[in-house]
Amino acid sequence: MLLIIFREKLSHSQLPRSWFQACGQTNISCKNVKGKLVEAGKWPWQVSILFLGANNCSGSLIHHQWVLTAVHCFQRSKDPTSYSVKMGIQRLSENGTELSVTRMVIHEDFTSLMSQDIALLKLRDSVSWSPLIQQVCLPNPKLKPSLGSMCWMIGWGQTYTRETPQPSYSLQEVAVKIVNNEICNQQYKFLFLKSQKKLIGNDMICAILQWGVDTCQGNSGSSLVCQVNHTWVQMGVLNWSFSCSRHRFPGIYTSTSHFTDWIKKQISDVRFISRAGPGFLSLVFLAGYILLVSLGSPWLL
Repeated sequence: MLLIIFREKLSHSQLPRSWFQACGQTNISCKNVKGKLVEAGKWPWQVSILFLGANNCSGSLIHHQWVLTAVHCFQRSKDPTSYSVKMGIQRLSENGTELSVTRMVIHEDFTSLMSQDIALLKLRDSVSWSPLIQQVCLPNPKLKPSLGSMCWMIGWGQTYTRETPQPSYSLQEVAVKIVNNEICNQQYKFLFLKSQKKLIGNDMICAILQWGVDTCQGNSGSSLVCQVNHTWVQMGVLNWSFSCSRHRFPGIYTSTSHFTDWIKKQISDVRFISRAGPGFLSLVFLAGYILLVSLGSPWLL
């Protein structure tokens, strides 16, 4: 197995611009952190959105100057100058690259409920691509994960232990299975308002935990990514998940393919993936995949 070691002192400005690949590609490697080899580059599009310097939400790079996340991440303030984005890190304590936010675009139909929960952040400067900083692909309107597809939720939020929720200081990954929205509606029926017939609309995706560290509240804006023909495509943005005491309830995600036209309207040169094949992970294949990824196998990705 080939391990590429990046010295911690190497800055992104020293790396060649040719490091940019096609979207949705990963660069699993190891880097030296305080004398120890640490895996890096598995999910190079995932970023931490900071509010006044503290981790507030997750987000994902979809363009050299834009980050995709959830609207409800900005309940404290909608002033873009209060936020910055940290990228190229596996742990929140790492320095990485931090860029200021100059513009916040919130979906115009968003209310206090879960529908239309999608937002974009424009960065002050363009991203300098590196093996640890790449963009994820987005689906076109017709590309949606089929029921039973195995995907991953990536984020920085709390994790669940038997005793208590624990804050996550490193990037977490959870394998999830796409489930029918009607099943999801049935499970969350007790949350319906009196006049409400369903909670999960067509602009949402439901997915339930299969393997990995279980997650709790606090993962807002995390990306739901699925592998399509050896390319990682962001199918959803984590909208809402239940408390740790009910951690077997499905997570609810905003469907990115539902908002293709809206994203295009904001970012004219963003690209979308239009072709799906046998790349969606099957349940049998995923077990072997998890083992290889945990070992840092670069040829698989």
